[in-house]
Amino acid sequence: TSHNSEEYTMAAPVVPHKIYCIFIVVAAIRGASAFSSACPHLMRANQRARVLWRYALSSSHSRCKPPTKFMSHQVKLLHQSTGKMAISTSLNLHQSPSSDDDDFCIRILCLHGKGGNGEQFVNSSLMPLRSLVEKRLADQTDEGIENNLSIQWESLTAPYDMGGEGYSWWTMPPGVRSYNAKEYGGFEKSETMVMDKIFSTKNNGPNKIDTASNFDIILGHSQGAILTAALFSIHDKLWNSSDSPLGYILNGAAWPNPYQNSLKSLAPKRLETISSLPRMLFIMGNEDTINPIESAMQVHDECEAAQFDVSIVNHDGGHSVPIGRDDDSVRALEEVVDWIMGIAKEKALKLENDI
Repeated sequence: TSHNSEEYTMAAPVVPHKIYCIFIVVAAIRGASAFSSACPHLMRANQRARVLWRYALSSSHSRCKPPTKFMSHQVKLLHQSTGKMAISTSLNLHQSPSSDDDDFCIRILCLHGKGGNGEQFVNSSLMPLRSLVEKRLADQTDEGIENNLSIQWESLTAPYDMGGEGYSWWTMPPGVRSYNAKEYGGFEKSETMVMDKIFSTKNNGPNKIDTASNFDIILGHSQGAILTAALFSIHDKLWNSSDSPLGYILNGAAWPNPYQNSLKSLAPKRLETISSLPRMLFIMGNEDTINPIESAMQVHDECEAAQFDVSIVNHDGGHSVPIGRDDDSVRALEEVVDWIMGIAKEKALKLENDI
């Protein structure tokens, strides 16, 4: 066994996988229990280990997956500082998003608003939502979700530096807003960046072809939500095949004015296809003075006219993602988590049908 300051790397003995899995999880439970009395923050790690114990003993799995896929992260949680541990989300049973056994890993691509950046958006603005998702997974209150579900949050930072730590997805003249702009300066650079992130490419002889979406959910805030709506309207592959993302969350969205014709043409294009459709969730603050709710409703109405599966979560706050400081904000976050869990169940069913 080798050790450093943050994690153990364990060499697997030659024993049956299931016995080894149970042995390691018991060790994790006992270790977490010993520390939890001294540090309340480790209680959640103990809960996760117990979930892993139930997974190891589940009669639906005749053979445990090799524990090296999750134990390095599990032990790391017990040794990191509480500040870092709070950033981790979900059970994280999978070694990497590209591994072959991450069927129940829901990957979310997060696109920040103007003046923000990817790291700040995921680790600050989205923390109330991420914490609630983590609690829901730890509690395992959703029937129909496998115990090995994990949620992975990823982000991009827009290409145009606004100074400090702020970035934007395109440029506009002073005083011009995205919902009335005639054009988005440099939009193509952001378009390429995001589409390349969502869809990898592989060589097929002399040609390159797109793979299935790398993400199950695209979450955009403010300018990131407008970007999502614009891309959705001009790239049919974001919605018209089984390889498309399963859902989109648009918080504080507004009308993507330069792409209004493409958005309005969604309904005719939608009627020409029989492909399954992704879900769309609009989060709207009743006191949003940055992007008026009426502008977000324009986007919503066009998607609804195209017969997409559209939902709305309203809250009494403003432009930001709900932060959970009052009952109304908590209720809104709970509804968003319900929607995300619905996507997870949909993916689980889809995978089951594909077997």
